[in-house]
Amino acid sequence: MRERKLYTNNPMYGGRGGGMDDHQMLWSSHPFAHPSTFDTLAVDPALRDGIRADLLRFVRRREHYARAGRAWKRGYLLHGLPGTGKTSLIAAIANLLEFDIYDLELTAVGSNSDLRRLLASTRPKSLIVVEDIDCSLGLFDRTRTSPPGQDDELDDPGTPRPLLVPPYPPLRRERISLSGVLNFVDGLWSSCVGERLIVFTTNHVDRLDPALLRPGRMDRKIELGYCKGHALRVLARNYLAGDEDREPADDYRCEELIGEAERLLEEVHLTPADVAEVFMGCDGDGAPAALQKLVDDLNSKRIAQNSAVSNDG
Repeated sequence: MRERKLYTNNPMYGGRGGGMDDHQMLWSSHPFAHPSTFDTLAVDPALRDGIRADLLRFVRRREHYARAGRAWKRGYLLHGLPGTGKTSLIAAIANLLEFDIYDLELTAVGSNSDLRRLLASTRPKSLIVVEDIDCSLGLFDRTRTSPPGQDDELDDPGTPRPLLVPPYPPLRRERISLSGVLNFVDGLWSSCVGERLIVFTTNHVDRLDPALLRPGRMDRKIELGYCKGHALRVLARNYLAGDEDREPADDYRCEELIGEAERLLEEVHLTPADVAEVFMGCDGDGAPAALQKLVDDLNSKRIAQNSAVSNDG
């Protein structure tokens, strides 16, 4: 397996460093050694296998893309609540394909031309990742009359509206546009480097401009959701399989507890990260104790959930 890198873009100051090519000047690198694989992903098995098959088909089809007159690239949009595994999936993709990762921070990019320059400086066999794309430079749906959440949270017309302070300097707001991002994804400049995946993540897919989501830009839209039965079993294997002193009776008890937790997870919504946190908090206590803690937490949440419903009624 070749050594891979995680690249982050440097702030764009213009000019060119002496003796440095664009790649060296625009990107800082770090060794990439994330342990996530498709076997450790806490997602639905059909979804997992479909993503893996799609990726392996993509890397084998260079000639197909050339015959079709298309750039050899593919776009993925990963969406879902925080803690549903978007970052772990990105790492698993990189490990499966042995690709480098370019972690692109759009708020550090000065202009559309700088964005094109960053794109042109990347190398083949890479994932270009923009996390939380809905939070980057206000790329929300242009069909809305106001930014997401502004009107939704203020039902009383007499309520003073808060001053919206952007997380970047005002002058920069106009310098990189939705048009620039769209051209970055599938314009002429997107074909300058082949064998590349472009991955956007968001917690709020409904806030994105529809132009960003059409086929050819985002070829697959992958929703990651709450922890269910298969995901629970993967997490139990990942976090609890090292309990080598477990007795056969403990195995039987663990299976009972997993079955009970699976039933509760149909009523109580926890993300894979929530479940992993419970298991991490029980490290060294043994698998039965960790699973019992999860069942107890789920029962407590179910009681609180039912109580809230009764009070609303």
